Amino acid sequence: MHALPARADVVIVGGGFAGAATAWALRRRGCTNVILLEREGQLGRFASGRSAGLGRQLAEDDATTAFTVCGAELQRGLPDVWQPTGGLLGFDDAGHADAYAARAARFGVGVERIDRERVATHWPALADLHVTHALWIPSDGVIDVTRLLAALTEHVEVALAAGVERVVAEDRGARVITARGEIAARVVVDAAGAWAGAAVGDAPLESFKRHVFVLDAPIAVRTPFLWHIGHGEFYVRDDGGHVLASPCDASPCEPGHQEPDLVGEAHLRRLFDDAGSPLGTAPITRRWACQRAFAADRLLRVGRDPARPYLVWAAALGGHGATAGPAVGERAADAVIAALE
Repeated sequence: MHALPARADVVIVGGGFAGAATAWALRRRGCTNVILLEREGQLGRFASGRSAGLGRQLAEDDATTAFTVCGAELQRGLPDVWQPTGGLLGFDDAGHADAYAARAARFGVGVERIDRERVATHWPALADLHVTHALWIPSDGVIDVTRLLAALTEHVEVALAAGVERVVAEDRGARVITARGEIAARVVVDAAGAWAGAAVGDAPLESFKRHVFVLDAPIAVRTPFLWHIGHGEFYVRDDGGHVLASPCDASPCEPGHQEPDLVGEAHLRRLFDDAGSPLGTAPITRRWACQRAFAADRLLRVGRDPARPYLVWAAALGGHGATAGPAVGERAADAVIAALE
């Protein structure tokens, strides 16, 4: 294990999507005196590495959609990361569907309004799902999260097992105190996921656990994912010819908590039973839990801190990190460059 450098222009805290993408974007701007610190022995150990990898561009608000649309476009330029499967959004409320269609128009995302029968051609096991309106988004896809993290960090200096304990402001930057020593930094990027803010003494983000399951139920490879938005929200996608599913649950939890439980499984079974789907009895072959972290205003926290000149945020991605990550990195890198000038 190499010793940490005594100094760096930029220290990035957190080796998930946001931190890796910020390092990638800085390198594209010619900023190379950068080190990425990860608390674990591998990158993406928590939320990023456990993402279901849905490349959903239309988020629940315009501010987030600006990042997800841009992030998707950037990923299409990375080799073997983005699979263009298309995506389906199902709704049980016409007003909700109209709002998403209007958002798509504002951001130039092509959509087609379709009916329940069209949804069922892709997902016959969900033919009885209560869908009154649906949108087909041809440019959506799924993301290979392992390849995404690898592509973003290919030429980046990374220090593993280097958890950050504290960040102390100094006259011309900050001192980053880690489990492996200290680094003097001109700029610090807080991309620590659920732990964002802890090193600078801020209030913690709100963290929620969400379950993901792979079912012993066949589905055609590259079937468009389906995200049902409304009462009984869930999503399903192809995972190598089997169904990956999440009940979109949200249990408050501590940072780093990612152990699956029987409550999450029962929630999924109930949703499929309510939809009259045979998926409700399909055996589960894999299960895990991921974590989503939010700021109090539910908006992504990206950019320069107004009170601390040395600090840039790339955090509170609220579960959108896989799609939004590269765009978050671009915005954070712009803020870093401004802070260095």
